Amino acid sequence: MADPTTPQSWQTPATPSTTNASIFTGPPKLLFSLGIMVGVAAVSLLGFLLSFSAYRNAVDGGTTKTAVTNTNTAADTTGGTPSPTTPVDVKVDEKNDWITGNKNAKVTLVEFSDFQCPFCSQFKPAVDQALAEYKDKIRVVYKHYPLSSIHPMAAKAAEAAECAGDQKKFWEMHDKLFANQATLSVDNFKVWAKELGLKESTFNSCLDGGKKATKVAADQKYGDTVGVTGTPTSFVNGYPVQGAQSYDFVKNLIDQELAKI
Repeated sequence: MADPTTPQSWQTPATPSTTNASIFTGPPKLLFSLGIMVGVAAVSLLGFLLSFSAYRNAVDGGTTKTAVTNTNTAADTTGGTPSPTTPVDVKVDEKNDWITGNKNAKVTLVEFSDFQCPFCSQFKPAVDQALAEYKDKIRVVYKHYPLSSIHPMAAKAAEAAECAGDQKKFWEMHDKLFANQATLSVDNFKVWAKELGLKESTFNSCLDGGKKATKVAADQKYGDTVGVTGTPTSFVNGYPVQGAQSYDFVKNLIDQELAKI
């Protein structure tokens, strides 16, 4: 039997029989047209079979890696061993930056973040776990990077955290803002400040007067200079952590830096 995927060579019999007529007899032009049609069909069938085979191979033996993306960041949440890269010289302002953990630790995680960014909220547990596991071996520095074009409450939320910081409650307001990310508003900032035991008149005056807008803008401007383009973007002793990476990814970087000490 002929291979149906292989075009055939059709020929008119040298001596036509009047008693044994065939569909392959007829005018040459008609046979030529039929030959072209059959050839095209055979080639199309062959292409389909090859494409289907490639598809099956991809499904059965291939792997797919999906990047979690939104308009402000892309993140691979699978974790894994950090890729070798050149560390970035990220400065820490010991007097004005918000630092938690051991302030004298040899390993520093600097996070540029946005209180309205869902990926920043997803990354927070990894930072919290690192602080809990490594205790006095690391410190975390928080810097503001509000993406106001897509997160309209981010900048004001950053100001609220700074205003709370004036009353030594930055980290408490930081946690409150992330815990209530879906309901960020100036009115709620004031409610949460009251819940945290802050002096309301002082907090409200700070927030309403935009007293901390310059500080927030300065953090963001500095982030631009070290290559931040989305949130969260973090650096472990200068090595970048792009997006909401897993705790294992962060842990590998911390261990890598501790091994150098």
